[in-house]
This record gives sequence, C-alpha cells and structure tokens, in this order.
Amino acid sequence: MNECLLSFDIEDWFQAHNLQEAIPRSSWDRYELHVEKNTDKILKILDRYDTKATFFILGWIAEKVPDMVKKIDAEGHEIACHGYDHSLLSEMDIEKIKKDIQRSKGILSQLTTQPIKGYRAPSFTINDDVTKILKKLSFEYDSSFYKIAAHDRYGRLSNHSNETIYDLSNGLTEAQMPTLKIFKSEIPWAGGGYFRFIPYPIFKLGIEKILKEQDFIFYLHPWELDTNQPKHFDIRMGYRIRHYTNLKRTEDKLEKLIRDFDWKPIGDMI
Repeated sequence: MNECLLSFDIEDWFQAHNLQEAIPRSSWDRYELHVEKNTDKILKILDRYDTKATFFILGWIAEKVPDMVKKIDAEGHEIACHGYDHSLLSEMDIEKIKKDIQRSKGILSQLTTQPIKGYRAPSFTINDDVTKILKKLSFEYDSSFYKIAAHDRYGRLSNHSNETIYDLSNGLTEAQMPTLKIFKSEIPWAGGGYFRFIPYPIFKLGIEKILKEQDFIFYLHPWELDTNQPKHFDIRMGYRIRHYTNLKRTEDKLEKLIRDFDWKPIGDMI
C-alpha cells in the first residue's frame, strides 16, 4: 500500500521569495516573528490526530527560536534541514551552498539528539551538484525535486523516476514532490500554493489518484496559516496572488487533510 508523507517548511512570512522584492534579507531583523504561533497551530492539529511529520527548518529560524525546534523534536516529529537563510541555490556557488547547508545542519544538530537525515532546498532549487554535497555531508535523503519545468525557480536533477522515493546515482535517496497526471500533462500536487488554490474536494481526489500508483508527499509553510501577516502590495501581481490567496481557508483545509489520510514523516520511508 502506498503511503502519505507529511512535511512542513519552517520559515516566516517575510522570508518567502514572493516578498523578496519588498523585504530584503538585510531588513529581516526589523520584523516581528510569527513563525512560533503558526507552527504551534500546525502542532496542535497534528497532536489532535496523533500524526507525525517532517519539519524542514531554516537555520536562521532555529537560531531565533530554538525552543520551538526543541518542542517539535519533543513531540516526536522529524527535524530536517531547509538551509540557513532561504537563499536560492541557483544564486550561489558551490562553496557557498556547502557552507550554508553545513551551518544549518550544525545549528539543528545542537538542538536535537536525532540525526538530521533530510534536506529540502529553498523553493526547490535543487541540482545534481547539490546532491553530491548532501551525500558528502552525510544526509540520507533530499526532498526538493519537482519533475516539472513550468515554475520560474524550480531546479532539475538528471536522475528521473516515476516512483516518489528512489535512489540517485550517488547513493542519496530522492523523495520527489508529486504531480498529478491529467491526460498528457503533469500538474504540481504537493501542497503550498497549489493546496490553497485548489478546492479541497478536488485536491483530495487528486491525492487518491496519485496513491493508486505511488507514495504521496505533502508540504506547507506556517505562514500559509497566517491571516495576520502584514500585506505588501509593492510586489508584482503574480507574486501577490501566489502569496496571499486563500490564507483564511488554509488552516481548516489542513485539518481536513490530516483527518482524511494516514500520514508519516518522510524519514520513516528512507
């Protein structure tokens, strides 16, 4: 039987790339953190349904709110790496990428006794060279690859598979993000903005269709439950639509999703 694998990318509202035009990294310290409150909403839903998940956490966030990381760990969830400050891998050279991942993994390792096995690239900007770095840094899996080319940020891997979880040529395991096949097209169906845009009954049917053939991975960000985050209108229209659409509905939809399927952390399948 195929499995449902649950994950959350832990970053705050002002760290989303859709807002980068209005909020540069140099200004992050000026903004109020909402991540603890919104992550706590997620943890309460998971506790209500006795569900465990993988939390891909930014090193920057872990430094600011280490007690939140310890709480996630204490509640039995998997702690994984999301890089340090959400920099796109496509905008860094190899040495900077290595230092970024090492720094983040080191911070997380000091806050938990569990091994940091998993990595997810910011905005899914993975590539073959990064998977080699991950293997050298003793990661067991990556969960960053979307086998579509339609998005303006997503990276690419040379190793492709129809399976959700498969081994790369360098020995690292890839837990790729799912797509839904409709006729000859493949549509992103893993969560995030796609989850917010698509009506829940349709999204659920899509998951059920995917599960007939392979495992399903879901992801979401705490800021997608944050209806109180400041609104920035000085960014391009497409980014505003991606970031702010249906935030008010996300928490209820997430609870339905957790209720309707049996979930486990990604690391349990590696």
